Amino acid sequence: MAKSSAKGRYICKVGFYDVYAKDNLKPAKESKNKWAIGEVISTDYIIYHSKKMIEKGLHTKDQAINKAKELLGVKYRDVYGLN
Repeated sequence: MAKSSAKGRYICKVGFYDVYAKDNLKPAKESKNKWAIGEVISTDYIIYHSKKMIEKGLHTKDQAINKAKELLGVKYRDVYGLN
């Protein structure tokens, strides 16, 4: 099992940025199981550079990847081959 992260689920790397997905949960219904997890309402995508949050509030994976490419700039897109 993977260790859970406060940042969310790791999605991918774009250059030197990391894209994470954080799920917003609806509270779990009353249950005798202590491990019951609520239902996922929505997912927000967050861009990090190292431990620093760069951008948050993106609603799709494609939006997050495109924003990370935009943040990289032309020079680093060429270095990482992301054109």
